[in-house]
Amino acid sequence: MLSLLSAAVLNLQPASPGIDFSGVQDPLGGEPTQALVLGTAHLRQLPEGSFDPDDLSLVLDRLAAFAPDVITIEAINGRGCEALRQYDALHPGVAERYCWDPAPALEALDIRFADAVLSMEQTLADFPNAPTVQQRRAFALLFFAAGEPWSAAVQWAYLDEGDRIAADAVTPELAEVFDRFASSLNENNQIGVRLAVRLGHQRVHAMDDHSADIIQHRAPDTLGPVIQSVWQTPIPGTDEMRAQAMGYLGSAEGMVAGYRFINSPAYQQMTIENDFGLAAATADEGAVARHYVAWWQTRGLRMAANVVEAAGNAPGARVLIITGSSHKAYFDAYLDQMQDWELVSVNAVMHD
Repeated sequence: MLSLLSAAVLNLQPASPGIDFSGVQDPLGGEPTQALVLGTAHLRQLPEGSFDPDDLSLVLDRLAAFAPDVITIEAINGRGCEALRQYDALHPGVAERYCWDPAPALEALDIRFADAVLSMEQTLADFPNAPTVQQRRAFALLFFAAGEPWSAAVQWAYLDEGDRIAADAVTPELAEVFDRFASSLNENNQIGVRLAVRLGHQRVHAMDDHSADIIQHRAPDTLGPVIQSVWQTPIPGTDEMRAQAMGYLGSAEGMVAGYRFINSPAYQQMTIENDFGLAAATADEGAVARHYVAWWQTRGLRMAANVVEAAGNAPGARVLIITGSSHKAYFDAYLDQMQDWELVSVNAVMHD
């Protein structure tokens, strides 16, 4: 079977943009913002026993050497989750699936959600260089109230184990939740939170988006069966590449090589050919499969916009984007269109 990408999926269009924004504008006032898009497996979903967090040691060393000023993760921020709750009828169950309810923290602080978000922003601006244990606990609680549980986990992870207790308005139930986030196998914690603490950051930036799920809600009932059919279409070489990716698990050196592999153009091409590229090429009745492609692209564009927002007040910053590997190629393409953003190669960071 011919490669979809080399055949017709990404062919040149009859018309092209009059101005090409790819690359970095020249001249540019100051240094470009640098974007390292790290595609990753969802670590918590790997087969039980196949992933040891200690094997990330060299990956974290390489990322610490890149020294990102901004760390973004694939999670929905507090404002995004609040909007999903408000319009649950337009994307049923999405907030329940992807968001944590901030109500217990709001109740503990006796404030409204909007006030928690504003207080979080002010606290970030005024947070001391050497916070006390009490300030760390209080900030963890405030982050959670503002719908930012992974940033709450950053504050919790700074604390010694004996200080991770119910105090300073943190209830026993919330202390348990914070413990779960700070020990999660999710890459948001194992890479994002761990790296944030190592580099002295006070937060991670949640950049995922699921408001685009309204496209799936509007789609005909045939969308699900059509996409299942797309996923079941055999593409030669796929099983071998996926097996090779799993083969890197088991050592710190292997994890570094594995991240180079799953971020490589060949692996990224395989990912697209088995999913969104194949869906776009599917000639089903009414082009239903393309509703799925529209959802993915809308979600990706909004995620990329959230990344640009996260670094928007730090021109020239180094930005690490930690995301599922299926997003990697799209992030690279979207961020490359920013006038003052420069892509950083994963190979250049994940060296031997």
